[in-house]
Amino acid sequence: MAEQSERKDQLRDRLQRGRETLLAAVQILSETDLAKPVGHESHWTAKDLIGHIAYAEGSMLPLIERALTGDSAPPSADFDLDRWNDSRVRRAREQSVADLLARLTASRQDALALLDRLSEADLDRPATHPTVGATTVAGIFRIIAAHERDHARELRAIHDEA
Repeated sequence: MAEQSERKDQLRDRLQRGRETLLAAVQILSETDLAKPVGHESHWTAKDLIGHIAYAEGSMLPLIERALTGDSAPPSADFDLDRWNDSRVRRAREQSVADLLARLTASRQDALALLDRLSEADLDRPATHPTVGATTVAGIFRIIAAHERDHARELRAIHDEA
């Protein structure tokens, strides 16, 4: 295991707070809420959004692994993030919310294990995120936490509309 650092502790805390916010939002949703469309241009329901989130963290960890090998190249020109996200949502539709939450737990264990083995220098390695673009390894961890917080707000809004 690599050394502990204040920055890694801050990333861990940010990830934890993002996850707590997300889980609190999911917990208040009723079955009716889960079937409601989310409040943006998407055709996704609240359950679809949970599925999207459940696959997102695990999909960002390979971006970090690639950065650790020195590969921070952007996605290929033909990569379509919307199509990729929709394919994960279709896969998630076959799963229960409990199964999706279990996926979140597993991906978080993987994320924290990866964070634990990183050095301070690793956190500064260049990385690329398909939406954000150029960032760092630490930036990818921040994106994971922000992604969960942002979508938690959408889920809470669905519930609050009731």
